[in-house]
Amino acid sequence: MKALRTLRRALYSPAPTHVFHAFLSAQPQHHHEDPTASADSDSVFDSSRFAHGEDARPGPGPSWDKKYRARADRVVFGEEGPKGKLRLKEEEDERRRRVLAKALLEAAMDGGEEEEEGKGAGVVKEEDQKSLSVGIIGAPNAGKSALTNYMVGTKVAAVSRKTNTTTHEVVGVLTKGDTQICIFDTPGLMLNCGGFPYRDVKARVESAWSSVNLYEVLIVIFDVHRHITRPDSRVIKLIKRMGVRSVPNQRRILCMNKIDLVEKKKDLLKIAEEFKDLPGYERYFMISGLKGAGIKDLTQYLMEQAGIFLLLLSTRFQRPWEEDPFTMSEEVMKMIALEVVRERLLDYVHQEIPYDVEHRLIDWKELRDGSLRIEQHFITNKLSQHKILVGKNGSKIGRIGIEANEELRSIFKKQVHLILQVVWHLRLFKRVTPS
Repeated sequence: MKALRTLRRALYSPAPTHVFHAFLSAQPQHHHEDPTASADSDSVFDSSRFAHGEDARPGPGPSWDKKYRARADRVVFGEEGPKGKLRLKEEEDERRRRVLAKALLEAAMDGGEEEEEGKGAGVVKEEDQKSLSVGIIGAPNAGKSALTNYMVGTKVAAVSRKTNTTTHEVVGVLTKGDTQICIFDTPGLMLNCGGFPYRDVKARVESAWSSVNLYEVLIVIFDVHRHITRPDSRVIKLIKRMGVRSVPNQRRILCMNKIDLVEKKKDLLKIAEEFKDLPGYERYFMISGLKGAGIKDLTQYLMEQAGIFLLLLSTRFQRPWEEDPFTMSEEVMKMIALEVVRERLLDYVHQEIPYDVEHRLIDWKELRDGSLRIEQHFITNKLSQHKILVGKNGSKIGRIGIEANEELRSIFKKQVHLILQVVWHLRLFKRVTPS
């Protein structure tokens, strides 16, 4: 009876013990920890936690027996062994270095006077400077960003297979001799079946349409490989519309991109015949923005146009350079940092998530040792997107950060500390009742 009374008191008491609670509910006991601690640590990537290539420690040395290694060297390399051949190779390299140093010394002594005469050749006077603004427009995935990066010589715009990779206008600067060309990469444009521009709710596409008439040279680009395999009537209407609506003092050229993907080169001649009679276009170019085919002729044409515009407008005002050709401004570096991280985001995150996420630059600081500290945030309003961006134990955000950090170091030629964080903001809607 005492045991039954004790069991009844334990079952019907307001605060049962942990033993009977675990037994009756068949649930394991959990330690009371903060659930947000591990989640917050996974959603942040800090490049300082990872060792880079040159910072990595060397691995352990060889563990073989020197006696057996010497016997194997005699069998493989002969009586000389690897040390003798290495000594001969070092002597040959030393002899070559001496010959090269002697040749460089003789060239420096012979061309000393020419160097003094052309000492100021790299500096262009302001009255001799020429500049040109070039806009690149076309349908999504036509290769506008790849062409911009190749002409500039470095990555200034994100490149991805996904459509609408470029979300805002990106500027790249090409300086050659006394001419500076500002290249504007714009978001992808498209016409609907009626022949009028799509009324996208996003302001970026509207601004791209409004800025078409502001450039001195307008490059209309389209994917010739896709036009051969899967022609799109909207792209053809866009090309015709850009040729018909001409602007005074603006040159318009048509570029057929991605010719490296076309297997039968005879198909390119058919496309050239198709578009040769279009009004409004001054020149036609067949290029490959990724491989660089035809880019030299296009760049030479733009250089000539800069000289022509200088002759037309020299009586009214001068055309000095807008950017310093020798240094990269901080604003340009910030834009490049955002574009590089966005490109990696598009590579590893799919569907609508990269377009819904808000990408912000939070902090930019140059440290005393010359390195850069860059902090960027991915802001989302959905918990499911937050989990996808972070990945399992922070794997996805870590992969994005590691690859972006390595590319930024190669572009800026300095140490970069990149910090990425995924932030989840719960959007609160306020209900408004009519009065």
